[in-house]
Amino acid sequence: MKKKSKILIAIFSVLFLILALIFGIIFYVRSSLKLTDKFLNGEICENGQAPCDFTVFIVDEGAYGKSTLDKLETEGIIRNSDMVYYYNRIFTGYSFAAGYFELPHEVDDGNGGKRKITLDELMAYLADPANAHQDTVTLTFDEGDFIRSYAKILGENTTVSEEELLAYWNDESVIRSYMAEYPFLTEDIFDKDVKYYLEGYLFPDTYEFFEFTNPDEITRRFLDRTLDVYNRHIDEFNASEFSIHEVFTLASIVQWESGDPEDSKLIAGVFVTRLKAPEILGSTVTACYAFDLSKEECYNVGDTLDYTWRPDPYNTYTVQGFPPGPVCCPNETVINAALHPDTSEGYFFFSADMCNGGTVFARTEAEHEYNIQHYYLACDY
Repeated sequence: MKKKSKILIAIFSVLFLILALIFGIIFYVRSSLKLTDKFLNGEICENGQAPCDFTVFIVDEGAYGKSTLDKLETEGIIRNSDMVYYYNRIFTGYSFAAGYFELPHEVDDGNGGKRKITLDELMAYLADPANAHQDTVTLTFDEGDFIRSYAKILGENTTVSEEELLAYWNDESVIRSYMAEYPFLTEDIFDKDVKYYLEGYLFPDTYEFFEFTNPDEITRRFLDRTLDVYNRHIDEFNASEFSIHEVFTLASIVQWESGDPEDSKLIAGVFVTRLKAPEILGSTVTACYAFDLSKEECYNVGDTLDYTWRPDPYNTYTVQGFPPGPVCCPNETVINAALHPDTSEGYFFFSADMCNGGTVFARTEAEHEYNIQHYYLACDY
């Protein structure tokens, strides 16, 4: 009798565990297929001022399935993108429309009131092109330009203002939120004298943006391209004697000084040779950046003492070593040059060759003065 009781108890225990497991799975699945309370309560707001009437969400062109669900989870709208993905494939089959969406937290309840939106309704909303702002703009951002210029271009062509972007790109908490995804963003960018944290890190290229967009989407488009370049050269970054921040800083100086693919490694080599002499780096463009001169103003000022000898953390005529950060946005060619500076010729000076184009180099100050007189000033017209 006791033996039968023990068997029954064991059977019931196993059944109880099985039922508990089944109910646990059901509970987990049901909870995974719900929208987050943070979203439903209107706490995910573009300007950070909750509660808001809707949450801005952008479905990128070509990102109609799992990547969009992953993004919904990352932005705190859904709880489990994997579970929603399989639920959508098996039961609903929605394909999301590309565009800028203003996701509602509530919908009409059919009785003149409101109720919280469901997961199915949210996916249906994202699948309807009529709910998306889909107008796009194609914009080109020049190599060697400043992020304040980038912000101006975007402010004139999208719904995000120039001021909003510059504030976003100089918000330490915002930049820190990107660092795990973009390993080229390091603690060095938070130097107290850095003007703009992301100066030099927004890759120059031609991009297509939705006219209705937000700072996060814009920033990620730039940083994704920079990440592509970084990943192509990651072994070289790791092998460099300079930090990642110093490589981007050196590249930006080379970009502004010339950017000529034929000469960029030699120009980078000149600056590295000066640093190891040790001497001041002595780049005019850093003085121009220090005092907010435009490219045109910088070219007109040239090497005048008016600017090069004014003290500033960015002015490499008055400080030792690198400036606090990049002075413009460099392209891949000069990033590669900063990773492979050519010091083999022992050049210590360079000057633009206004007669023939390109750059002329010199090992001594006397040679440099000759080059300026015969190749720069003689043909500077």
